[in-house]
Amino acid sequence: MDGYIALVLREPGGGYRAMFPDVDGCRAEGKSVDEALANARTAIKSHAVRIMRNGGTLPAPRPSSDVATLSAKHGAIAGACIHLRPLSVQVRMDRTPRSVRGDGKGKA
Repeated sequence: MDGYIALVLREPGGGYRAMFPDVDGCRAEGKSVDEALANARTAIKSHAVRIMRNGGTLPAPRPSSDVATLSAKHGAIAGACIHLRPLSVQVRMDRTPRSVRGDGKGKA
């Protein structure tokens, strides 16, 4: 499975911005290319969780072979594929604690 393509662009005022061409609204920043990509990993995971909580799905990732083409199109200085593990849904059940007396009768 291919990952989501993250492109890193140099910001005019300094620093770097990572963006995902296939995932609208997901981006990250950093003081270096490495920091921008590390922040992009966190951003895509958080973005995926938000989308899934709202009942949506992420678009299918492009093939990793598209990194060079997209980098040239967007003027990126770096690109990477970020893979997401399948997300699991955690369910939390809140229960009212109940104590049990020695005679077998429960006390609420």
